[in-house]
Amino acid sequence: MDRLGLVAKNPEHKGRTTLRGPSFFESKVDEEDSESEEQENENFSFEESVEDVEAEDESIPSQLNILPSIPSDDALRKYSFKLKHNEAGNILTVHHTVTEDGQLLRIQIAACCFNDQSNKLVVIDKRGSIFVFDFVSKRYWRLSIRMPKARLIRPSPLHRNDYIVGNKLGQIYTIDVDNSIVSTCSEVGTGAIDELSWSSNDVQDTRKWTTLMRFGSEAVLVNLKTLRVSHQLEFDESRYTLKFAGFLPNSDQFFTCFTNDSLHVWSSHSLGTLRSAQPIRARDRRLRLLPAGKSMPEITLRGPNDSDVEDELAFECRDHDFADGLLLSYCFTPDGNKLCLSALDGYLLMLSTASFDLEKMYRLTDFILKKMAFLPQPKERILFGITARNQAVMLDLAHTDQKLIVQRSKAASLSLSRDGKLLSVISKCGEVNVWSTCRLFNALQAQTNCLIKLKSSFKQLTPLPTCTVSGCMNQEVRHLLKPDRLKAMLKEYGCYPEKYRFLIWTSLLELPCNGSQFQSLIKLGTPANVRNHGRNLKIRNDSQRRGVIKVWACLSQWCKVIAYADFMPHLIYPFVKQLPKNGLVSFEVVLTLILNHFHLWFEFHPLPPSNYLAMCENLLQRSDDKLCKYYKSLGVSSKDYAWSLLSNAFAEVLEEQQWLILWDNIVTEPPFFPIFLVVAYNLVQREVLLRLPDHRTIVEFFHDQNPVDICQLISKARKLAAKCDATLHPKRFIPRFTPIPKGVYPKFLNYPSEWIEQQEEQSDKIQKSQQDIDARIRNLELEEVRMMERLENGLKQEEHTRRVKEMEELYAHTIQREEERLVCQRKLLVTYQMEVRRRKSEVITKLQESEQRRKVIEMEKDIDQLMHTIERERRRHNQEMQLAEDEIHNQEMDLLAQRYYNECEGAPLAHKYYDKIQKLCQERDHLQKNLRRMTMEKAQPTDSSQLMQSPLLAIESSIAEIVRELSDIISTDRSGT
Repeated sequence: MDRLGLVAKNPEHKGRTTLRGPSFFESKVDEEDSESEEQENENFSFEESVEDVEAEDESIPSQLNILPSIPSDDALRKYSFKLKHNEAGNILTVHHTVTEDGQLLRIQIAACCFNDQSNKLVVIDKRGSIFVFDFVSKRYWRLSIRMPKARLIRPSPLHRNDYIVGNKLGQIYTIDVDNSIVSTCSEVGTGAIDELSWSSNDVQDTRKWTTLMRFGSEAVLVNLKTLRVSHQLEFDESRYTLKFAGFLPNSDQFFTCFTNDSLHVWSSHSLGTLRSAQPIRARDRRLRLLPAGKSMPEITLRGPNDSDVEDELAFECRDHDFADGLLLSYCFTPDGNKLCLSALDGYLLMLSTASFDLEKMYRLTDFILKKMAFLPQPKERILFGITARNQAVMLDLAHTDQKLIVQRSKAASLSLSRDGKLLSVISKCGEVNVWSTCRLFNALQAQTNCLIKLKSSFKQLTPLPTCTVSGCMNQEVRHLLKPDRLKAMLKEYGCYPEKYRFLIWTSLLELPCNGSQFQSLIKLGTPANVRNHGRNLKIRNDSQRRGVIKVWACLSQWCKVIAYADFMPHLIYPFVKQLPKNGLVSFEVVLTLILNHFHLWFEFHPLPPSNYLAMCENLLQRSDDKLCKYYKSLGVSSKDYAWSLLSNAFAEVLEEQQWLILWDNIVTEPPFFPIFLVVAYNLVQREVLLRLPDHRTIVEFFHDQNPVDICQLISKARKLAAKCDATLHPKRFIPRFTPIPKGVYPKFLNYPSEWIEQQEEQSDKIQKSQQDIDARIRNLELEEVRMMERLENGLKQEEHTRRVKEMEELYAHTIQREEERLVCQRKLLVTYQMEVRRRKSEVITKLQESEQRRKVIEMEKDIDQLMHTIERERRRHNQEMQLAEDEIHNQEMDLLAQRYYNECEGAPLAHKYYDKIQKLCQERDHLQKNLRRMTMEKAQPTDSSQLMQSPLLAIESSIAEIVRELSDIISTDRSGT
């Protein structure tokens, strides 16, 4: 699957519409209680006049095709009805009948549904008339509006009395059945609405009003409250299209199914794919992995004794398009945990809605389901469905052998009420049948209990024994199966009971069931002729083919001539087919027939039995001389019209049931009875045979199945046997019936033994010749093998030489290419080396520059440290100078005070402190020299420090300023002094 797009779409809303108009018809239902109750108790019928039908057929211009019918001032009249009480469970039948041109015309029902409370049924016919049936008040009424071309109807989840109606034109309405008005209406598509669903999970916002509608292969999401299309589902794959679409129960997710049988789950919020599944592939994988001893549950609708001819003729292949995939329909269980799918090839699949994994499978052997619905209780057990043959059925999935046919024909669709108590089935004949599911379930249980009791009553403690290898029937059974009683039974019913047919054959033919002798014949093996012919038998069933070969081999060991009779497989096959698991009975039946009925068949072997066929020809000539002359004129012999019937025991010209009835009479009648049957078959088919043009057509006629009345054929044969002249009667030549004795198989000698001996001698000679030829062929084959080996060895050697040469040339070319590649690699290596050297020099240059930058940075760091050191020294000196100044000032003050005192006392201070002042000047001079030397050392120019000239000049200026400050200090000291 490629993509499923959701496209937003908001068409113009049509608005709220309430239509009321003139009266088009009035119900003519009699309001008399006695008459209405008498009529409605059995069958609802709504009668209308011719004028009403003509008015209904008129069209009123309306954009949404809604036809009003009753004036607004007329109140809705309600009529009473009664429910039927019967054991079948059909409580109500609704149909709409009108009168047109003096004839009754039934209008088909288009759709119906129950409300959420399961107490009302709303029915719409194909002319748009709407009827509401209230099961609580037992009254019904007709709405004043009509909805032509209605396709489906569902109860609205918004309001209790509202219903949603979709028609074939893609229009959708919301109608109020109590007030008979249309609340909202809109056109959401262009095709017929096939599906309508919404989520039952309460979610917030407007999501709870979202519903999903499908129109064929298209689908849209619609706001149920406003009937506006919110999103349109588009699928871009042309190989397969949309087939189903619907919301999952108890969820806001919806799923889609396509014609390739793939399921996809979508979110209504994000509109994205959540998961996908392939149920058909999962089923096939489960079937492949199914263990050999385990089988799936099977459901068979038709009983073992039911005839399926009428059903097969009524089956319509055109209803099923295999190009649309195998999935046919779906339904959910009431709790929403399981999804049930019906397949076109007869399977019922149960999937989990949580993971879409396949959980259960059921095989529908003889039917398929087009519509389905689960009963709420018992949980996931009772399933209602509509089959492809339009039957409404009730299936018990817990006990697959329990089923009930609710309606045998013409069922079109079904719906269950919410509580599961009522079932409505719309029929193709135009009516709706309402069934009580409680009564149906009780009927199913009663039917099951009845069958159990019948089986238990018919069950015998000592069942009637059949022919087995270990023994034969007892005397009590032989007494019960007396030939006179059996002949009377055959005369009364025309055939024996199917269940006891072969038991009766065993009794009539008095089979001894010689098991040990039969095992001895099996141990002798299969003759070569039988084994060779057995490989060419055209029997599809392998077990039946092996059964035919086994019986033929035992008969051949018993009598040699049978191994050379090519017609024996055709004679044995019908009996083996009917008794596939009992080779002993098949063997003894054929052996008894050879000893009695077919006694004269092998006297002229390998030619056809001339004497036996001559009796048939004589009887036919006596009975119908004209037919014999016609045979002779076309060259048709008794081998064509008699032996072709006898050699296969009439199996080619009769169907299976007819063949069984015929042989019921053959084993009951004397051994000569098959001769009269051959003559009777020709006489019964006389008119057909006389109109066949040539010999080939007549021969083909006796090898094909042709319509024939088997009872007429047997009756004709009996009449011929009763009226046959004694001179022509076959009983003169065919002995009376002689059963096989107990414990031994008598020899059969009525065949040309000399021919058999010659045939065996000839076969031995042919076998020896064949062995010689085989030996020579083997020798020639061995010689051919040796020659082929020599030739093959020579060819191998030549091929080896050629391939060695090719390999040498290939290696030489490879070496040359490798050398050229090495030269190129060397050139590339030189180029890479040059590039490496260049890059290395660049790297070295960059490293040197980086080292220089590192040194400059370190020098800058040293200068910064020196500057910081000088600054600290300067500050220290400033502090010391300040302290010195303070000290000098103090000294000056002391000197002034001293001079004052001295002046007052005697000598001047300058003479007194002269030595100290000189010492202080020397220290000043020494400090100035040191500063000059430091300034000169820092001021020496170098090539490597030219970049740092500006910072050094600043340092020099700082030092000069310090020197000036010191000079000022000294001059101040001198002046003070």
